[in-house]
Amino acid sequence: MSGTWIAVAAAVVVVGVIVFRHHRQSRAETLLDEHARRRTAAVAPPSVTPVARWREANRLFRAGDPRGLALLARIGAALPRRRQAVVDSWLAALRGGVSRGLDARWRRAVQAELVAHLRPGAGYWPGMDLRAPGAILVDLDLSGCRVGEVDFSGAVFVGDARFTAMTVTGSADFSAARFLRHALFGEVLFARSAAFVLTVFCGNVVLRRAQVTGDAAFTDAKISGRADLSGVEFTGAADLRHVFFGGRALFADAVFGKDAYFNGSWFRGRTDVGSVLVGATADFEAVRFGHRVTRQG
Repeated sequence: MSGTWIAVAAAVVVVGVIVFRHHRQSRAETLLDEHARRRTAAVAPPSVTPVARWREANRLFRAGDPRGLALLARIGAALPRRRQAVVDSWLAALRGGVSRGLDARWRRAVQAELVAHLRPGAGYWPGMDLRAPGAILVDLDLSGCRVGEVDFSGAVFVGDARFTAMTVTGSADFSAARFLRHALFGEVLFARSAAFVLTVFCGNVVLRRAQVTGDAAFTDAKISGRADLSGVEFTGAADLRHVFFGGRALFADAVFGKDAYFNGSWFRGRTDVGSVLVGATADFEAVRFGHRVTRQG
């Protein structure tokens, strides 16, 4: 009987020793694993910071790499506070680079990405200002876009420039811009002032049913083609002094809510002023007409 108890006791001791060794080995392995994890974390490469990502995107973009264009778009999509900066970067590229050639394909790609975020709908970035004085724009189409302030002063528009049904909630400045083909502003809404002072239109300019809530200035503008202002509505004063109308000028159903100044303008082609409404003073001092003026209604 005592021999049996001795055997049982010995077995218990053996099992206890085995369990203790396994526990100690397991604990040692856990400590080694934890140490290894700490060493790995210590030497792991740091994550790319937002600032570094922004700089890399701009570096690639300025180099003409499409990856930079796409990366800037992703930054804008993820960070609304960076969207205006992204738009400014895109527009800055359209203001330079002429020394390397016009590169119309690259300019169209940048413009397409820009416009994709200016039209209400999926991917729309509200409240974006377009500050691009002196930019060179190729076949620009901002039709249906909704933006804040616009500054295209001194810009050159290669090909047709389309702004049909565009909404500009801030002031718009196209002073000294050059439109090398047609400029289409039909049904555009300028919620504040619009300036086309010294602007050159080599083709037709269409402002049919456009609205300017603030003052409109076309002083010393030159229009070589047809000027279609049918149904245009100027809520504020309209300054069209010393404007050269080289082709036909259409003002049928135009509304001038306040004063309309045409002093010194030259209407070289036929002029239609049918049903024009002027809310205050209309000044035509020293105006010249190359053809007869048609008034209907």
